[in-house]
Amino acid sequence: MRASLIRILVIVTVAVGVGLIRAKDLPWIPDLGALKAQEEVHQTLRKTIGVSLEELLKLIDQGAVVIDARSREAYKAGHLLLRCDPPVLNVPAEEIEAHVTRLMDLQGLPVVLYCQSQTCDYAEELYATLEEFGFTDIWIYFPGWEGILAAGLETATGPDTWTGFYDEATADEMSEDANAPSEVEP
Repeated sequence: MRASLIRILVIVTVAVGVGLIRAKDLPWIPDLGALKAQEEVHQTLRKTIGVSLEELLKLIDQGAVVIDARSREAYKAGHLLLRCDPPVLNVPAEEIEAHVTRLMDLQGLPVVLYCQSQTCDYAEELYATLEEFGFTDIWIYFPGWEGILAAGLETATGPDTWTGFYDEATADEMSEDANAPSEVEP
């Protein structure tokens, strides 16, 4: 019985020790300074790269690529409809590495991202990653999918099936349009 008690005591001691080691990395109390800094970055992005509905439509007319940063399921259930090449692309923020190859053809073109709503951060995450990959002319439509629906814009359902430009002429033509000076200054 004494041996069993010692074994139980050792097991409990090890379990508590492991639990304390793991708990050191968990924030028991949120870092309010970090949260405030994150909110300031969020607000700065909204002021500097956010576009209104009118600016979104103008960028689309100028040949901007529109990327839906929501999940595949959300995109499939409904997304903005554009009758152009490329159509609205679906690049979930957490899956961007899987989309790098097809996105590299779009470098140099203006890009507009959208997410679900004003409180969705996926477009901001995608913005940061695209910037790391060398994209420079990136905007975010912060009202997102909810804003698209509220504005009554044309929508579609189904998966993203775009694999790239069909021919070099289309890609060259879009690149030339993208090099024209942008008149949208949010």
